[in-house]
Amino acid sequence: MLIYNILVHTPIWVWLLLAFLVSRGVAAMRPKEIAPRRALIVPAVFLLWGLAGLIGSQGLGGNLALFAVGAILGLAAGGALAALAPAPRFIPETGRLAMTGSPIPLIMILSAFAVKYAGAVTLAMASDPGAHAEIASALALAGGVFAGLFWGRTLTQFRRAFIAAGLYAGWSSLPRLVFTSAPSLERAG
Repeated sequence: MLIYNILVHTPIWVWLLLAFLVSRGVAAMRPKEIAPRRALIVPAVFLLWGLAGLIGSQGLGGNLALFAVGAILGLAAGGALAALAPAPRFIPETGRLAMTGSPIPLIMILSAFAVKYAGAVTLAMASDPGAHAEIASALALAGGVFAGLFWGRTLTQFRRAFIAAGLYAGWSSLPRLVFTSAPSLERAG
């Protein structure tokens, strides 16, 4: 009965978000060509979702710091995770990335969703105000870690693809490479 109550009292937007994220994770399992900016959608969702979870939390300053620490750790872990997989190939003529299919994004999405969902349910069920602060802090850290994982993996994929194409000129060149159309790209010198 408890599980039923939890499921029916979950806001519909949570299930819609899960469906959207799972569709993105399943799509990532197949090789495809995508515009680099499209690869930013899932990292942006997890960054915004993590930050939104901080709104109204007790100890906002401390939780924001925990989110930042988690994001830094996640960036490093996401970069290391991306380095283990084959690098995507950047196609300068089209400005697209040829991505290899991988189950890793789906696994990351489901893991992040499960942690955030379980944390939110625990927070909603906790009656002790002290427990609320502890749970909110744990969720802030976890939100940062997952946002960092997605951003670290994506930015490292970009970096590797652009280096191989001879277009990478440091981290500051990434925004130009991600958001510029193909014909105006110039090789790094």
